Amino acid sequence: MGQGACDDSTRLISEAQRCTYALLQQAATHFRIPTPEVEIRFDLRGQAAGQVRFAAPRCPLIRYNALLLRENGIRFLARTVPHEVAHVIARGVFGPHIRPHGAQWRAVMDLFGADNRRCHDYDTRRASARRLTRYPYHCACREHALTSIRHHRILAGQRYYCRHCGEALQLGGH
Repeated sequence: MGQGACDDSTRLISEAQRCTYALLQQAATHFRIPTPEVEIRFDLRGQAAGQVRFAAPRCPLIRYNALLLRENGIRFLARTVPHEVAHVIARGVFGPHIRPHGAQWRAVMDLFGADNRRCHDYDTRRASARRLTRYPYHCACREHALTSIRHHRILAGQRYYCRHCGEALQLGGH
């Protein structure tokens, strides 16, 4: 990546942060609430453009996909940033038991003047190009190829069973 691309990425990340805080302030003024504190990261990968995590007692965590931000620029800022901020505001104003993309969330999106469709239409081919490593497992009747996600869950104590013979999967081939 050349210096110009790095400058563009840095500028877009700064703009996404600025836009996030501006929308939080706009909603706080509108709903007469304190401006919510959020943590912002640009570490999301894969096809998702953004995500909000609510982990009490910490402040909400908004995660953005830096690759999709870089590839979609203004569209990302106009669509994904309001989408994620609307989750924070809707939950803060209307409570934790609302539907994630329900009427309250759509009302906040309308306040922001943003498109309230649930899913983005970004080209995610490059973002989802990462392939998971597969690990060989076996049971009594066959071989299995488990992704690194399941492999690490097994290492942490979770068990997976063969749908055909019902035996617990074991690491390695026959």
